[in-house]
Amino acid sequence: MKKILYITTISGFLPQFEKNDVEIMQNMGYEIHYASNLKKPIYTFDEKELKQQGIILHQIDIEKSPAQIIMNCRAIKQLIKIIDEENITAIHCHNPMGGVAGRIAAHYSKADPYVIYTAHGLHFYKGAPILNWILFYPVEKLLARWTDTLITINKEDYCCVKDRFKLKKMEQLSKYMV
Repeated sequence: MKKILYITTISGFLPQFEKNDVEIMQNMGYEIHYASNLKKPIYTFDEKELKQQGIILHQIDIEKSPAQIIMNCRAIKQLIKIIDEENITAIHCHNPMGGVAGRIAAHYSKADPYVIYTAHGLHFYKGAPILNWILFYPVEKLLARWTDTLITINKEDYCCVKDRFKLKKMEQLSKYMV
């Protein structure tokens, strides 16, 4: 069976924002896995309800702040283990640290899943502090090479990455949503 792993930093993100995607993927025959820091809910959600919908939950120790290096490295190791043990065939990362941890884990896993990253607004943009460009731009540019499909949600992000970032094998950059 094909398996997709949704990775978010913000617990409750999946039921809050990804209900339609989950339904589509289930209709396509995918088993749905969801990894997040379930111990720190941001959005309220019912774990029992998700399990009844056939969603397999995975606790990871991911933190929103990139400065939480120890916890986020632990989350990457946890994700590698999930990807390999569950033989995940695709991952869909959300949120900045979810995108970083998910793409690193996918790259170092044995399963070599197809990687989708939805950038919900990049931290480097016209008028952003120079520190954002120094810190976040090189990381995103490197991780794009480990990404099969990058989805942007605004025109500025799309235009910024379309000629500057080289994506993995498929080289797909999704146009921003209008």
